[in-house]
Parts: sequence; structure tokens; C-alpha cells
Amino acid sequence: MAPVTVLMTLMGLEIGGAETHAVVLARHLKEMGYRVVLASGGGLYEKIIARHGIRHYRVVLDNKRPLAIYRSVAALRSVIASEGVALVHAHARIPAFVSGLAAKLEGINFITTAHAMFSTEWRFRYLSRWGEKTIAISSDIKDHLIKKFRVAEENIVLIPNGIDTETFNPDLPAGDLEEELHLERNGSKSVVIYVSRLDEVLAGVAQNLMEACARVYGDFPSLRLLIAGDGDRAGEVAAGAAEVNARAGVELVRLLGARTDVNRIMAAGDLVVGVSRAALEAMSCARNVILAGGEGYGGLIGANDLKVFESDNFTGRRFKKTATVENLEHSLREFLRLPPDRKKHLGRILRRYIVENYSSLKMAGETAKVYEKVLNG
Repeated sequence: MAPVTVLMTLMGLEIGGAETHAVVLARHLKEMGYRVVLASGGGLYEKIIARHGIRHYRVVLDNKRPLAIYRSVAALRSVIASEGVALVHAHARIPAFVSGLAAKLEGINFITTAHAMFSTEWRFRYLSRWGEKTIAISSDIKDHLIKKFRVAEENIVLIPNGIDTETFNPDLPAGDLEEELHLERNGSKSVVIYVSRLDEVLAGVAQNLMEACARVYGDFPSLRLLIAGDGDRAGEVAAGAAEVNARAGVELVRLLGARTDVNRIMAAGDLVVGVSRAALEAMSCARNVILAGGEGYGGLIGANDLKVFESDNFTGRRFKKTATVENLEHSLREFLRLPPDRKKHLGRILRRYIVENYSSLKMAGETAKVYEKVLNG
């Protein structure tokens, strides 16, 4: 019997939570016997999926203008027909809208994954399509779909993010990374890693984090901040970093740009600042984490906080706090004052929690069950 072909659609394949989720899922589904094809605007992860033998089609899936939608639907219909696709799995709002139309016209199954709290503004609501089943990655997103978009609860499946705990592990060999990043790993540096796209509000979080580091630097001169990511406001962040470094008289902040070796960078650091998937990946690397992002602020994660943050996908949005300079400074000082053995102990707890609760293999298996249910009626 021929393997089932699944088409996964995304806005792009640059660094991001939904993108990383889809890439890991595609890899595991192929290992499970599915034939997986991706369509998106492309990006850094194209090379990664190519190494795993996964075909990618470049299709504009981030433009909501009518003519762009028309062309994208036609492009996806062509992919569906040529690849013998049985099911389309969309991972963002515009890809879902386009995929839903293409799947309906081709008479095949269609599902979505909701990775975030979608805006309910009227101009976006008409673009929202949820498919025969919708996977929600956290319970608050599930509640949002039910209350704000009237998605039937029986059509929503809760499947948390899956982290590849072999790729993200604390024992990765540093290789030439320490020399490249000037980490000087002889105990003389406390390295903070910030991983995020540098656009919209997320660049503002980076700016606030740089200023918080500048305030802390006088008391903790071993502190260094590495920022991994790129985006529309990367230039503003670079200018802010130059200004902070000039004030400090050292390279306190260093921008790394977009990277696909985030696992190695995290494992080489001491503390990671981020939310959602970035936070989970850092925890898998047994690194301490400050939850700070565009949706909220949770502070330094402790062992007793884990169940609390599960419900909002480790975004901190449930607490209605923001990642201000003052909040970030407080959490940085809290971490830097911890004894080394306490930091390591907490890191081991975080790693164990991810292994037990956020396995990417488990996520892929649960997703495959959704496919089977939809395909078998």
C-alpha cells in the first residue's frame, strides 16, 4: 500500500515557533511512514528539510490580497494534484485560508494547527478557516477558539508542542562555537541567550533586555548577551546594541543573526530569555529560562512554575505582565545571584520535565492519530 501523502503549509520557513514545529513534525512523520511535502514562502529551513528528503514548494502564503489568494490556491491545487496529496495540514491563518479553498476544490481532507491566539478583528475573521479538525497547542488557545471563533469543542484536539530532546540536549559538543562566539568558557562569562524574530513587538523585548543587561553589568561584569534572530527591525536592534556596547566599553551585546544551530547556541549559554517553543527548547538543554516575549512576561522559571505555564504554552500571557526593562533587570539579578549548583539543579529539573511531557515523537504520534481519524472518516 502506498504511503499517505500529507501537504503541510506555512507562511515561510524562517526561524520561528510554528516553523520549527512543522519541520520537526514533518521529519517524524516521514520516519513513521508518511510521505510529507511542504509549501511556504521559503527560508532557512529549506536546507534542513532537503537533507531529510522532504520536498518543498515555494508558494506565496503570507499575502491576503485577492489576486495573491487566487494565485496561491491555484499553486496549491497544482501541488496537490502532482503529488497525490490526501490531506492538507495548515499552520497559520493565511495558509489555512488558502489551503482550505484548495483542499475543498480538490476534494481532499484539511486540518489546521493553531499555534497562537489569533486576532478577532473583523478584517482577520473572514480569513479564518479551521478544517475538519483543529490542533491547539495549549489549553488557552483551545478556549480562545471555542469562545471567539465558535469552533466546536469536539473538533479541537489538544497536542502540546513537541521538542526534539536529542537535538536539544545539554551535552552537545561545543566544537568551534565557543571560539566563534567569544564565550571564553572558563567560568569568566555568564552568557545570556535571547532567541526570537526581531520584528514587531519582539524587537522591543530585545531592546528592553539589552538595557536591562546594561543596568546589571556594573554589578555583574561577567555578563554577556547573545541575540539570535532576524527580522524587519533587526537594524534598530543592532543600533541599540552598538549604543549599549559603547556605554559599557565592552561587547556586552552581540547579534548573531538568523541561525539554524540554535540548539548549540543554547547549550553553550547559561540562561535563555524567550517564550513558547524557544523556552521549551532551552529547558530541554537544561538551561535556566526567563519567560519574556511579545504576549507576556513570566520571569525566571522555577520548579514549581511548570504546571502553571503549561496552560498558556509558556508565554506568560495569563499574568498580564510585560517584559519591561525593570522586570527583566529583576529576573536577571535573581538568576545571577543563584549559586552555581542551584542553577545546575534547576536545569536538570527543567530537562526532565521536557523529556517527560514535551517529546516531539509523542507530538508526532498524536498528530498522526488525528490524520488517521480524518482520513478514515
